[in-house]
Amino acid sequence: MKKTLISVAVLSIMTAPLSITSAQTQHSSTSLYGTLDNGFRWSNKVGQDHLGNAKQSRMSMNAGGLSGSHLGFKGQEDLGQGALAFFKLEAGINLNTGESNSSSDSKIYGKKTESKSLFGREAYVGLGHQALGYLSMGRQHTVSYDAVKDFDPSNNISQHQAIHYLSGYTDLKNNHNRSDATFKYTHQLNQVTTLASYKPGNQVGSMTHGSEFAMGLKYKNSMWGLGASFTEMGLAKMQDTAHAHSQALGKTRIINLAGEYKLDRWKFKAGIARTSIPAVASGAVLKHPQLMIPQRDQIASFLTVAAWGVQYDMNHRVSLNLSHYAKLHQERKTLAIFEKDRRTVVSGIYKLSKRTDLYSLLEWHSNRAGIAENNRSKNQQSLTAGLRHRF
Repeated sequence: MKKTLISVAVLSIMTAPLSITSAQTQHSSTSLYGTLDNGFRWSNKVGQDHLGNAKQSRMSMNAGGLSGSHLGFKGQEDLGQGALAFFKLEAGINLNTGESNSSSDSKIYGKKTESKSLFGREAYVGLGHQALGYLSMGRQHTVSYDAVKDFDPSNNISQHQAIHYLSGYTDLKNNHNRSDATFKYTHQLNQVTTLASYKPGNQVGSMTHGSEFAMGLKYKNSMWGLGASFTEMGLAKMQDTAHAHSQALGKTRIINLAGEYKLDRWKFKAGIARTSIPAVASGAVLKHPQLMIPQRDQIASFLTVAAWGVQYDMNHRVSLNLSHYAKLHQERKTLAIFEKDRRTVVSGIYKLSKRTDLYSLLEWHSNRAGIAENNRSKNQQSLTAGLRHRF
């Protein structure tokens, strides 16, 4: 009897940690997810002559034609009484090389950071309550992106990041779809989602340089939806420029609006984004013996993007889409046109299963100033086909 009691006591001690662990984790969950997307792409007018005119075509592998390939971890823990803690880590992947395909937003005026971030797509942690909303902290999608992503005419096609056009721009080169070191609040009540965010400037001597504030609202039901947001960003000087507190560089402001309407098998989507970009003197952001940013005076201007599209679901497997984007860059005072860019995309998706798709994209791109910085051709056509798998 004595030995039996001892044996039961020892067994209880050994199993106690397991029972405690089980009790602690029964209301928490962590999951692994991701998307793998690869295929091929043919484009004409790619090769260049000594004048920068494109003359030849190119066939290449094309990673992330429909969706950016990524690997992610996300989870949450029930804290009781409707409260929970949550996190998300998401890394971009280039399937053709296996390298990281994401970087932080430490870029300005087209000068992107050379270092690749491990979790450059999203990396945040937060607390929330079912009734009060959710607060997240870290690198995450911007309010302007969240407000319109469900209404993008191309259904978030990754090729050339067409969806990001409707998110607005941080400057003349970089779109505004993700933000580093940001606090974001999200609250959903029935079919209405309220969004707000704040990003500290992290600048010595200034509360406004580099800071960012945004607010947005989204409504969506079974037939129609609408999303809108406003964003204001204070330009930031880089560390090794002199007198970081000496002048206010101005503010970039973004207003965007998008919506959709569903009719049987048809979906109609449209959106508009307007970015107001301030004037910045040459070298005001960074003055360095080898580099000045911006390299020349930036004129106060507007970037306006308008987009529309229609989707037709032939059946539960086949979906067809037509979308068009127009971007106009104008001087703020005279409205003189600097750049006029248009892109039309026809896409088709065939669902092999709930997780695996075959797709094809046909694109027409035109820009009277040249389709790229080093390509003066005024138009280009491309054909893409690929395979996407989600897990």
